Amino acid sequence: MIMNPNRRLFLRGGKPLPIRPPWAVEENDFLKRCNRCGACLAHCPQRILDSDWLGYPMVNFGKGGCTFCGACVQECSEQALVMQSGVPPWQHKAVFSEACLNGQGIPCRTCGEQCDSSAIIFQPSPGGRILPQLVAAECNGCGACQAVCPVQAVSMLA
Repeated sequence: MIMNPNRRLFLRGGKPLPIRPPWAVEENDFLKRCNRCGACLAHCPQRILDSDWLGYPMVNFGKGGCTFCGACVQECSEQALVMQSGVPPWQHKAVFSEACLNGQGIPCRTCGEQCDSSAIIFQPSPGGRILPQLVAAECNGCGACQAVCPVQAVSMLA
């Protein structure tokens, strides 16, 4: 059964659509092509892929970050995941919420320590607190920062 993403958003209570595996085709095409076989889930070496409420694969950054190894793409026989030269795996970037410990005066640099692309820097803000800031051009959306945040203050948004 194929659902309109807007209808899915309504049925999910306004929550955004799940993040699909890297190099997923556009959502409507993804839902048409993916047969929910689970091959991508089984072959992800990072074990960060889960099934959404309809059985389609989604990324769960709570389990870790994506290394963009391409194993999921190689296992997708339905062309729901298609790696193209020069095309990034997705457009997601890290976003920090007010729940960040640094904003509460508790020093934490866990997200920045996990960022292999050096996309998270820490800058002093008014009031003397040092807050994480994203260098968007450097962020590849791997989710390693979200996986390690002790207060779930990091999320990935397109």
